Amino acid sequence: MTLTPIYWLVAAALALLYLPRVGDPPGRTRTMLKTLSVLALAFVALVGGGFILLVIALILCAVGDGFLSRTGEGPLKAGMGAFAAGHLVYVALFLNLGGGIGADPLRMALQVGVVLAAGGLARWLWPSLGAMRMPVAGYVVVVALMTLLALGLPSSLWLVTVGALMFLTSDALLAGEMFKLPADSPARRWTTPAVWILYWGGQAAITAGFLYPTK
Repeated sequence: MTLTPIYWLVAAALALLYLPRVGDPPGRTRTMLKTLSVLALAFVALVGGGFILLVIALILCAVGDGFLSRTGEGPLKAGMGAFAAGHLVYVALFLNLGGGIGADPLRMALQVGVVLAAGGLARWLWPSLGAMRMPVAGYVVVVALMTLLALGLPSSLWLVTVGALMFLTSDALLAGEMFKLPADSPARRWTTPAVWILYWGGQAAITAGFLYPTK
């Protein structure tokens, strides 16, 4: 009997334990829970026989989580770099599995929507970015490319596509929080937990989509 379901439960439990702490000040416990929540998904992918590129992407994202759980421009740049690397690994994985321009009008329309949304997000953020303009612009390009390729994956990997869209939405909300929302904005009461739910849920969906493709 495989133990993979137990590992899934451990990963989900870690993510749920972190949820009440999403708005807490930086601290060791907060960093540990956030990082382990995604490392646990990497372990699920590994023991479940997932692609090695999937495992590497999840590990890189967990490293990014560790950096982003801290404050300051240095950890922010390091975290964005780790996530960008993770997205590029996803890009390689999706390309290997047939990701690309959608083969039907609906997928192509969604891909156009992703390009327009990414451009609109960059334009909205631009005046507030300061010295972070180039790193953020580069990151937006990478995450948009990853999502575009996910939209072109075979229908058997539809859950991966859903996960990538959740990931993109989470990143857009997080960028708005970081660069647009005031620290005392009441909107953070829902945006902060939404970022985590969409992000971890997206990573879990990508992992599950590869481990359990539909027929």
